Amino acid sequence: MLARLALSFAALAATPGLAQAPPAGRLIAVGDGTITGAKLKPYSNAWMFSFVKDGRKRDQGIWSDVLRYRDVDGKYLLERVQGMTYSNGLSSVTINRFEPATLAPVYSEQHTPDGKMVKREFAGSHVELRFTKSPGASEEVTRTSLPSGVYDFNGGMYGMLIAAQPLRVGYAARIPTLGEFDNDLTSIPFRVVRRETISAGFKGRMGAWVVEVGGESPMTFWISDAPPYILRLTLPMSGGEAVYDIIS
Repeated sequence: MLARLALSFAALAATPGLAQAPPAGRLIAVGDGTITGAKLKPYSNAWMFSFVKDGRKRDQGIWSDVLRYRDVDGKYLLERVQGMTYSNGLSSVTINRFEPATLAPVYSEQHTPDGKMVKREFAGSHVELRFTKSPGASEEVTRTSLPSGVYDFNGGMYGMLIAAQPLRVGYAARIPTLGEFDNDLTSIPFRVVRRETISAGFKGRMGAWVVEVGGESPMTFWISDAPPYILRLTLPMSGGEAVYDIIS
């Protein structure tokens, strides 16, 4: 079951569809200045999660997202807290703490609706993973030394890492990251395909970069240059499409 985006499609027993991956761009390095928090500002936001299939749109739950500066153990960090509340009563939570300047990860934590718990601590290229497969299961600890630092894309940072780049039509790159539930090194390709104006809930109509993301779970983001940055998200799901539209 797919837990990406702190949505964990366990709530709907979803299966991701297939889509053509964006062409591979250069691999971004942590701290090389490509991804920067210079323009990021705190925000509070929510999206409606809907499932669209055969022309029918059914609301499934609310995805909330809060970005704040915090002092954690003497470190001045940005913290992103995301939560999903589903119409069937299930819920999930994702916490990301990262360096404000570079978005280099420091700590992340995911709780999925089916009871998985993933905790990671980052120190440069060293990563400690604590994974609990199900409620009551023993915690599995994996310590890994990587060739270089990575971003926590699969641990909850997805669209935020894209929003923190100099977007323009045709821009493409790959973000180094780890597997969602393991420390296997991978990279996520993405490409900016166009710019368009869309309805953005309480924000009215806003301009957005349309970004296609490849990897195991293809996604399309609509990203603005101003907070809350992620205005819309769609991805294949169970023969239809999962849609997240900003509402507040």
